[in-house]
Amino acid sequence: MLLLTGKSKRVGLMLAENDTLAAMDAPAEIHEEIHEELPAQDAAPKIFPKLSERELKEKINLLRQRLEQNERELKNIFREISLHNAGGSELKAKRDELNARVKELSLKAAELRKKRDEANARIAELKSMRDQLKGRGKDFSVKIEDLKKTRDEFNRTARGRIETLDKAYSEELNMLLTADIPLEHEIDIFKRLTELGMRLDATKKANEIHAEMSQEYNKARGIYTDMDSLHAQIQVLAPESQKYHEEMIAIYKEVDELRKEADSYHSQLSEKYKGIAPLRKRIGTLKAEIPKLREELGAYLEQMKEIQLVKDEQKNEGKREQAKEKFKKNGRLSLDEFRILVESKDIKL
Repeated sequence: MLLLTGKSKRVGLMLAENDTLAAMDAPAEIHEEIHEELPAQDAAPKIFPKLSERELKEKINLLRQRLEQNERELKNIFREISLHNAGGSELKAKRDELNARVKELSLKAAELRKKRDEANARIAELKSMRDQLKGRGKDFSVKIEDLKKTRDEFNRTARGRIETLDKAYSEELNMLLTADIPLEHEIDIFKRLTELGMRLDATKKANEIHAEMSQEYNKARGIYTDMDSLHAQIQVLAPESQKYHEEMIAIYKEVDELRKEADSYHSQLSEKYKGIAPLRKRIGTLKAEIPKLREELGAYLEQMKEIQLVKDEQKNEGKREQAKEKFKKNGRLSLDEFRILVESKDIKL
């Protein structure tokens, strides 16, 4: 383990303190990364070149400056990430809340679409049934029109009601059979009977056709009643379908607005993360570089300590010789001189 003295100890304490401050400033999103262990050093210790005292001083100062700069940069990066990350949780919460609302409304819109489509399908089915009845109604109309023409032709031939014609025919027939009339008059009565018979037959046929027309009218009336029923059902379903459609459109419009708002929050969130990405990369670089700088600084501080020890030994040796010379001359020594001679065993207690 590397032992630091004096200013070296202060550097070590400062670096440890900076690590703590950096971790405290780090945002939650990178909290896990901050507490990762620094890259493990190689199993074999790295060998650094031996430097002179002057070179060591320059190298140590340079390494200390670089460490301080890196630590400051790391702390500033954590602070900048915190600024980037400020409000990120709130943006994410708003975005997620809006997306949840979009999902909820989308399900509701889908249900409305289903109901609308079901109503439209029923309307289409009813219209198809109505159109089929309408076709049958047209067939009845054509048939009734044809029957009406035929009946009217018979009525034009008959030119009278069946009761009137039947009475006239009976009177003429009775006259022909019972009255004593001239031949010419009989011939006229026979002609009238023939005409009345034709007219009476035409009236009967007209009545038969009219009866058939009545039957066809009744059938057609049933068809048009069914058509009216189908139309009434369509009239009920049409506004219902329109209501579903309008509600669905209103919801989709609201969904579009919510999605735009959610996308806006997402874009802001993405921008924050985009700004954080290069900073996180720089953190990785610094975390890899700092232990290497510390290792190098420790090695050169050790070299400086060895040099200082040699200088101290040389200095103490000079003081020892002076103390020995002084002790030989007058036997009087200062406490420091006495200590030096005792430690060097020149004086035995």
